[in-house]
Amino acid sequence: MERLLSSPNYGERWASHWLDGVRYVEEVGYYNFSDLGWRYRDWVIEAINDDMPYNQFIIHQIAGDLLPDPDGGKTYANGIIATGFLCMGNYDDQESDKDQLYSEVVDDQIDVITRQFLGLTVSCARCHDHKFDPIPTSDYYAMAGIFMSTRVLETKSRIGAKRLSVSIHSEEDIKKRTSIENQTKELSEKIKNLPDKDSDEAKQNSQQLQKIKSLPLPKTGMAMAAQEGAYSNSQLKQIGDMPIYIRGDYNTKGPLAPRAVLQVIAGKHSQPISERTKQSGRLELAHWIADPENPLTSRVMVNRIWQNHFGSGIVKTPSNFGSLGERPTHPKLLDWLAFKFTKSAWSVKAMHREIVLSSTYRQQSESTDSILNDPENKLFARYGRRRLEAEQLHDSILFVSGMLKSNAKKGSGSRAIYTHTGHLKPWRFGQIFDSPPTGTMISKREQSVSAPQSLFLLNDSLVTEAAQHIASKFKKSLSPLPEQISEIYLSLYGRKPTRTEMEIALNYLKTAKKPWTFYQVLLCSNEFLHIE
Repeated sequence: MERLLSSPNYGERWASHWLDGVRYVEEVGYYNFSDLGWRYRDWVIEAINDDMPYNQFIIHQIAGDLLPDPDGGKTYANGIIATGFLCMGNYDDQESDKDQLYSEVVDDQIDVITRQFLGLTVSCARCHDHKFDPIPTSDYYAMAGIFMSTRVLETKSRIGAKRLSVSIHSEEDIKKRTSIENQTKELSEKIKNLPDKDSDEAKQNSQQLQKIKSLPLPKTGMAMAAQEGAYSNSQLKQIGDMPIYIRGDYNTKGPLAPRAVLQVIAGKHSQPISERTKQSGRLELAHWIADPENPLTSRVMVNRIWQNHFGSGIVKTPSNFGSLGERPTHPKLLDWLAFKFTKSAWSVKAMHREIVLSSTYRQQSESTDSILNDPENKLFARYGRRRLEAEQLHDSILFVSGMLKSNAKKGSGSRAIYTHTGHLKPWRFGQIFDSPPTGTMISKREQSVSAPQSLFLLNDSLVTEAAQHIASKFKKSLSPLPEQISEIYLSLYGRKPTRTEMEIALNYLKTAKKPWTFYQVLLCSNEFLHIE
């Protein structure tokens, strides 16, 4: 358990779940695109691996640019990068009507924040009071004022809107980074040129080199990020409250809506934000969402964690805890997990331990007579059989074939999470196996099984190359053929082949002109594609 949680692959795996819900894309936009989305992705992976407390994870993404650097620096790179969360929106970046464009930007930001963190569909109140939940239009525009006082787009051109690129370093950061890099290079050269590698001098230099390498290397460059301040070419023009747009039309203005949080669950944060700060109010909004007394935040997150372990949440509608969402199957369990989550200092890793070490999680996948009356497995009385997600399948094929390059972030052999995606360049493998359409918010993936998936695997170059790698490996092996067949079955399926499977494999491999086709069939099988 601890080995898995401490692996860097843990962050890569669980980051993919998070990115599904926040409309992540690496190359953001259609025409005026930014190629800096990867910085946000890498920040999410790093934050998850470091077990950043979930309340801080929230605050960073909404208002990280307003946080001080914990190391005392002038620029807090991670805080700036985290706000890339607010910049991912899938809207028309060629819109020449700026006020219409900014209305769409703000709506996207409200939608992703409330659905992802609170499990509420607040954007329904943009044109009228929410028809099912106690969210009036005034609450929508109270939040909208916060984001209309925040910039994520440049204002330079009349047509089009490119995401803001913000420097993540100071001159001090550049000097520090250069100093560390120079010292590392000098000591490495010095150690290399020493005639006696076991001398005291060599040991001292090696120790000093390791000490320097352990120093945090300041990030440099640019990031797609949010900044304080209204759009100069908008009707608002400066930080402040905005009017209610009647029926969502910015040309028809109603009364001002003081910047505030959702009043139905405001609690101690009910005082208007505009009375508490001269800033946009993002920091105050973030602290309200991340408050342990907020009745939704912890429940929504533990439900997402539960869903990604079991395939289904305690609440089956993970981004809708409102009236139209499903009721929890085990409300007391959800409350207890939420309580444990906040009491563990919002540790996601602690919640993984709690769930994975439970007897519920360790159920077998086989059905018994006593649970046949629960075909949807609402009682979690057995483990639900699931197909591998696109990223899992892609990475598993690389892993079993020996083609996976663990540290690579680009090119062939890298994990699927590092696959380049853009609005104009979707990931084909993911499209076939139900990954989210580029730039959309998905709370739960589909689990389709279709003929095109099988045809794709049988013809995909990745699978073909993987099968050839496996065949090449066994061709060089000195082990008897039956042992090789047993080894590949264990590697792919976690079991030995049956007698019939062994006979078929031996007969085929002894006569096949292209033995790699046998391994391709094994990779394309349902048993490899599904988790029992």
